[in-house]
Amino acid sequence: MVQINFTLLKKRITPLYQLAVAIIIGWAGMLVCRFVHHEPAAEYFAAMVAIIFYVIMNTIVSLAYTSFLRYTMPSFYIYILLVAVLFFTAKQLSGISIWTLSIYKMMLVSVSIFYFMVGVMVRVIRVIYEAAESGF
Repeated sequence: MVQINFTLLKKRITPLYQLAVAIIIGWAGMLVCRFVHHEPAAEYFAAMVAIIFYVIMNTIVSLAYTSFLRYTMPSFYIYILLVAVLFFTAKQLSGISIWTLSIYKMMLVSVSIFYFMVGVMVRVIRVIYEAAESGF
């Protein structure tokens, strides 16, 4: 039988660490967009890239955790904080509100729905895996 060992993943890649990495990626991308691109609201694109990076990384790492309440629920709250911080920074740098950019609103809604649905599906898959492993 194959044993899956996620101890390094659990100790090193916490949701707060993922938040910090995503914010650094988002701010670095916003700085690049600010000084290189001349399109209006390119900072929101950099924010969306960082948000998508967080969603993918968090979903993969969540497979290592057995508890929904200890990992996935705090990750959802951290996701909301990440969106608020990155979009507030993008608004300050670009001077354009997210409410005037329909494409980024649609992207945010679709990524958020995807993240919450996949987060729940990963938990269901984990429960099925653990039930099958225990011989239920």
